[in-house]
Amino acid sequence: MHSVAVSPTGDLIASGSKDKTVRLWLPTMKGECTVIKAHTGGVRSVDFSYDGKLLCTASDDKSIKLWSVASQRFFHSLNGHINWVKTAKFSNDGRLVASG
Repeated sequence: MHSVAVSPTGDLIASGSKDKTVRLWLPTMKGECTVIKAHTGGVRSVDFSYDGKLLCTASDDKSIKLWSVASQRFFHSLNGHINWVKTAKFSNDGRLVASG
């Protein structure tokens, strides 16, 4: 596992893994999760937007992807990096994503 983020409401945990997936966990004793095939490279970073509606993921495949948390579906890719993307974070207002 490369990265973990807790939703602003605390009802969901996201993790990014070397196996190219994102897992969305319910913080319960059972540890239930949904697995999302997210990227073609390891997922280095996950981050929730300030309102918890969006998730951004950064990967060794040189991309950042944006996801709807409610539907658990991909809706936009941010490309342009020439190497691995090790981190991506939403701005406080959720309007921007910074990456490195």
